[in-house]
Amino acid sequence: MKIYKILFIITLLMTFASNAQIEKGNWMMGGTGGIGNFKTTYNGSNSESNTTIVIAPNIGYFFIDKLSIGIAGQFNYTFPKGDSKIISSNSISPYVRYYFLEKEKQINIFSEARYEIMRMNHSNFKTDTFLIKAGTVFFVNSNVGIEVALNYSTQKSNQNFENRAIYLNVGFQIHLERER
Repeated sequence: MKIYKILFIITLLMTFASNAQIEKGNWMMGGTGGIGNFKTTYNGSNSESNTTIVIAPNIGYFFIDKLSIGIAGQFNYTFPKGDSKIISSNSISPYVRYYFLEKEKQINIFSEARYEIMRMNHSNFKTDTFLIKAGTVFFVNSNVGIEVALNYSTQKSNQNFENRAIYLNVGFQIHLERER
């Protein structure tokens, strides 16, 4: 019985502490990380599978309630099958994120879209990427949210290369509330 009381009190405190994160005028900063598999197609026919690790910091501003627009960076480390060389790449991109449930909710659902221009290390290789993700955020308190999202991206390069990826990432966001 004691454990139920403790859980009830924790839930009650977290409920009171978690509001106003996604209001107009607030800032959001944080990042995500993930690992995934993707399939690469060369010249429309040859393909291979690779594993990649992604780290993506971001910063955004809520122009209206529940809508954040910002800039995200992305650092990728790709491990091609059968090759000992790690391929690294980086990008910076604008993003738009929307939260679907009421702003007072402790758990919320969001969707995000990005357009990236990515550069590979040691080459003039460039890709254009469109990324969309959907996920859930759990607001631990009024300033911190932990999120899990499913990502889908599609890339085309300047060297006849196409790539599609689906991966899961986990991250956190710090919400800085405006002074009232």
